[in-house]
Amino acid sequence: MNKQFSLFRHPWEATGSGDARSLQNAMGKTSLDLWNVLVRESLQNSYDARIEDSIGFAIADTELSESETSILVNEIFAELPPEGASTKLRQMPSKGRIRVLTISDYGTRGLGGPLRANIAPGENERSDFVDFIRNFGRSQSKGLEGGTYGLGKGVLFQASRIGVCLVYSQTQTPSGIDYRLIGVSGGDGDYVDNGYKYTGRNWWGVLADDAVIDPMTGTDAREMAMSVGFPVPAMGESGTSIMVVAPELFNLSEEDILIDSRIRALRDAAIRWAWPLAIDDGNGPKVKFQFSLDGVNLKDIHPLDEPLVRHFAQSYVDWLQYKKDPGTFFSPFVKIYPVRSLKPVKRLGSLVMRVSMEAHGDAKELQNHVALLRKPRMVVKYLPVTAPPSEHAAHSVFIADDLVDPDFASSEPVTHDDWIVQTNSKRGTANFVRIALKRISDIFKDLHTADPAATAAVMSTGATKIAAELGGLVGQFSGTGAASTETSPSQGSIPTGRSGGSRRATARLTAPPKLTMIRDRPHVEFRFHVNGGQKDTAMQLTASPQIVTDGGSIDTDFSTEDPLNLPEFVGWRRQGEAEILTSSKVIFATPTEEIFTAIFTQPLNVAVKVAALVEEVNS
Repeated sequence: MNKQFSLFRHPWEATGSGDARSLQNAMGKTSLDLWNVLVRESLQNSYDARIEDSIGFAIADTELSESETSILVNEIFAELPPEGASTKLRQMPSKGRIRVLTISDYGTRGLGGPLRANIAPGENERSDFVDFIRNFGRSQSKGLEGGTYGLGKGVLFQASRIGVCLVYSQTQTPSGIDYRLIGVSGGDGDYVDNGYKYTGRNWWGVLADDAVIDPMTGTDAREMAMSVGFPVPAMGESGTSIMVVAPELFNLSEEDILIDSRIRALRDAAIRWAWPLAIDDGNGPKVKFQFSLDGVNLKDIHPLDEPLVRHFAQSYVDWLQYKKDPGTFFSPFVKIYPVRSLKPVKRLGSLVMRVSMEAHGDAKELQNHVALLRKPRMVVKYLPVTAPPSEHAAHSVFIADDLVDPDFASSEPVTHDDWIVQTNSKRGTANFVRIALKRISDIFKDLHTADPAATAAVMSTGATKIAAELGGLVGQFSGTGAASTETSPSQGSIPTGRSGGSRRATARLTAPPKLTMIRDRPHVEFRFHVNGGQKDTAMQLTASPQIVTDGGSIDTDFSTEDPLNLPEFVGWRRQGEAEILTSSKVIFATPTEEIFTAIFTQPLNVAVKVAALVEEVNS
């Protein structure tokens, strides 16, 4: 058998075929960009191929050396078809070096099974190699796993400017580890050459005696893979690496300004869609991610520290703890709702709602969204929901129950990025996807239906409360949200001395109270607009807390209260300044037009209101 790489161009069969571009078109339309789809599809395939409960997953953006580039271009892809994007391969190297994007998994079973698509797999044998390398589409026998080498693999060819990938796999066989290396292209349309039609699909490998291309196998394949820079698994281990040759530019059109734009976009995609798999549940993360640029690793992914998803990740951690111990006490910021169908009675999943207070560095893009999850615990999509009836944001997670996972899986398009209600409908059966999505929507809408008994303590304008009886929601605020309190002469307002009227210094509450976290403790901020006053007069502004009782009255006598339930004054902050002034009063000269924020600690289950006083500084 000839061990040199040869090209095989796929001819149209006499009985009909499909061109290579159909593989990409079959993915359908998606709102996601190339890099998000690439990470989702490749990771799903890798995780589906896991041997144990966890895998390693790495993407490397690398410029090959001159010798590696020469072997790739002049030995493996020495032959090129007469038409198609792959004919531009030799134009891709710059100064003798070509850039590649290599996607690798470890702790996976590799691409095993028969080498030919017309050979049936043996008992307990899978057909992963032919499903990924040769076949178009996916057999129904593969089930409803996330990837399973179906139509979504077309994104790999889209990610290459020339539609070419080189695939290396180590897979376990009864006789030991088998090594396989083959080149594939799938980004071209069909064409005619010498009166014969070709589909545009091409393979590069070892030409067999029957004129069919097979992968290079054995240690020759491993040595050839290493010679072009593949990060191969250890000799006795299995796994797969896919080298996207000449990857698309980050913005798909112009030269990239920053060389790291592409790999950072891929890392960001993993954070956005795969953060549940990166959470350490006590046994380590399900996926150990690694992203690198020319041999330098990017920062590891820790979902609880990532601004975009950290609140979602914490909601998921709360759910994991709830599964272990349903009696776990959670803070009033967290509420766990069972989501059920009534006809028939069936648990569809759990909704974890976490109302977050704004912290420095938090991303706002996904506020008031629900991350929809099913097996293998990747985010299907972020569902926008009605915001809580306060200025605080909810970051929620819905986890579909494993028993109804097939219902949710069957509702997904090829790209697995949505739950489409219509595709889950079967006459005479309950549509669990429709029911679950409606239940989720209703839960958030119901937050706006106030219960007078439950909200009696916040009926005074300007009051805040963190209350467990409000379903874990923070900072309920009734009224217009912009009511003001204005000082009267008896409260220290200063007349201007002008005839026919007076100009007083006033302090007006300009917005609802804002709950925030300072040193991991809830605080509340009251924003006052201070203006007016007599010329060249020194004034001072003070603020004192008040407690709103269950009946809605104001309590200023704290002598009988538990000190732990009392708000404490922290300080003032001037607009535009980060520093908190710890003095009980802030001094300013009039006339003035300024914004001052009073900051207090916010006890649980206590509604807090504030009274502001403007008065002249005593000489």
